[in-house]
Amino acid sequence: MSDRASAKSGHKSRHRKHSESNKVLRTITFVLTPFLVFIVVCGVFVLGLFKPYSMAKPYLETVFNPDTVKNKDDYQVSIYHPDNMPLRVKEIEDESTNEKHTIIYPYYGDYYGTLTISSVGIKDTPIYCGTSNDLLAKGIGWSNSSVYIGRVGNVVLAGHRNTYFAMLFQCKQGDIVTVDTDYCTITYIVRETAIFNKNDLKYVNPTFGKEDKLTMYTCWGRNRLGATDQRFAVICDVVERKWKDVKIPE
Repeated sequence: MSDRASAKSGHKSRHRKHSESNKVLRTITFVLTPFLVFIVVCGVFVLGLFKPYSMAKPYLETVFNPDTVKNKDDYQVSIYHPDNMPLRVKEIEDESTNEKHTIIYPYYGDYYGTLTISSVGIKDTPIYCGTSNDLLAKGIGWSNSSVYIGRVGNVVLAGHRNTYFAMLFQCKQGDIVTVDTDYCTITYIVRETAIFNKNDLKYVNPTFGKEDKLTMYTCWGRNRLGATDQRFAVICDVVERKWKDVKIPE
């Protein structure tokens, strides 16, 4: 009888300890859960202060609506000018060959062409004339302070690091880059990559008629949220220009 009583007493003791442990765990959970929720809410609020919606919009649109741009007709819709604006077509002399060709100058906001870097998975990504947030939400932006695509000089393209230029960081020396427009197709080869401060104009200087290259850049730091002063650039040299037949309107 004493052994049974002892076993029963030990069982009750273990049950009490288990119940007390559960109570402690429930108490900790009850206290910590609101605290953790509060921390998350505060974190979202602070993030909103440093990264306003206008900056986050391109990322949100890419995640929740990746098929917003489907065809060239959609690309060509511009909110910056009426649809009936005349086509700006001009015959120019190719500074590299002294041959005459026809170039189409886009208006700000126009669809300008496509970018392809097959080695890193960038294919026929739309390029727009301008680098405002609404344009970078739809594709890559051509800096309108740089050289027009096809002219000799530094053509500059910009994009968001978490959307259309997310794979730009994988570019390496020797990769082939193609820029295609309605009037020419240019093939480039990657020369080098660089990290620079946003106030350093060395990499985005247009160099009209001189150094013939393409510079693509985005914010440095793929895993960071919020603004950064550092930029990651891919610098390419021209390999070949192929001009297309364009009719100059009367």
